[in-house]
Amino acid sequence: MPAPIFVPRKFTLVIADDHPLVLDGLRLLFENIPWIGRIELSRDGLELWDKAVTSSADAVITDLSMPRLDGLSSIRRLRRRYPQLAIVAITGAEHWFPEPEVFEAGADAYLSKHRPGEEVVAALAAALELHGGAPVQIAAKSSVLAPVQPDELSEREREVLKLLAEGFNVEESGSMLHVCPSTIRKHREHLHEKLGTSNTARLTLIAVHMGLV
Repeated sequence: MPAPIFVPRKFTLVIADDHPLVLDGLRLLFENIPWIGRIELSRDGLELWDKAVTSSADAVITDLSMPRLDGLSSIRRLRRRYPQLAIVAITGAEHWFPEPEVFEAGADAYLSKHRPGEEVVAALAAALELHGGAPVQIAAKSSVLAPVQPDELSEREREVLKLLAEGFNVEESGSMLHVCPSTIRKHREHLHEKLGTSNTARLTLIAVHMGLV
């Protein structure tokens, strides 16, 4: 009798972050993961709660600094209602959120936004396994996301990439770097050429991988 074919389950994921480009970057990141099916996006804690309830979410990735209902309060509320929910907390301000407090709230994993994207994927896989939501084969699935290895970028190109990924427009980026907008546009063109991208969302995803945002 032939061995059964393993078909990974598709999990429903809710991602919450009040930064639209980070939100899009994480969406693009997880769209390439074979064991993630439905993806819902939310921009504040109350919307996170609504999406988690209405979508019957299996997993949540949430920023800790969000309007209306902050990330820690959201995690506590979700953990009380859904003890088997896989929860990964992320932040760009680790000094504001001590690790013990985040885990006490109910997070399964806690990562800095400066970590590579594949670490977020691995953390979510581990959280799902922790709650018995997946067979052990899921851990190996995290390796499908190869680390981004862009061509060598200059220091200025990294600065421009970081600012664009953080949501600053060409004019704002030029002002912050004390150069004219046309110079920023030229750097943006070079970034697209080197990284094989055509839009800011893709640049944001790469910036997440590189730990720039």
